[in-house]
Amino acid sequence: MTHKPKAYLAGPAVFHPAAKALLDYLVEMCGQHDLEGVAPFEPQADDLTLPPAELAAAIRRGNIERIRACDMVIACVSPFRGPGACPGTTWEMGYAEALGKPVIAWSEDMRPYQERVPHDRDEDGRLFCRQHGMVVEDFGLVENLMYAAMPAEVLPSLEAALTRARQLATGSRPAAG
Repeated sequence: MTHKPKAYLAGPAVFHPAAKALLDYLVEMCGQHDLEGVAPFEPQADDLTLPPAELAAAIRRGNIERIRACDMVIACVSPFRGPGACPGTTWEMGYAEALGKPVIAWSEDMRPYQERVPHDRDEDGRLFCRQHGMVVEDFGLVENLMYAAMPAEVLPSLEAALTRARQLATGSRPAAG
């Protein structure tokens, strides 16, 4: 029996009202690419009796254990509760990368990040966020440079991410695009 590469599925799907069905779908899609999809930790009935801070810590530990047990991370960085990716997802991406695991990111919104942030330009051409007055990254990347300027770019779909993950798992080269 050959080892199916395990892919941790990072992203905001856990917050969706139909999270279980959505995560089951993502796991099924991994299977169609000869990958074993691993959904984030799901608290069990006993966990739900814990005080909120302890439950949060248990979820964090569970996700860390799952990332460590996987061969790679496939991360949805579609905008979540604002113009950028879910902060938990980006933390998981960084953690996986620090462990030396490949991270494949995808987004349903491929517009450059600066187009998603309401901004103004100053006389020097710099972009400033209208809400916070802070400089907005202007690199033309889909997301923050710390995870959009990775060794591999943010991909435009789950299908593209799964295809890339399978290529990494088998050592095959991505097709010229």
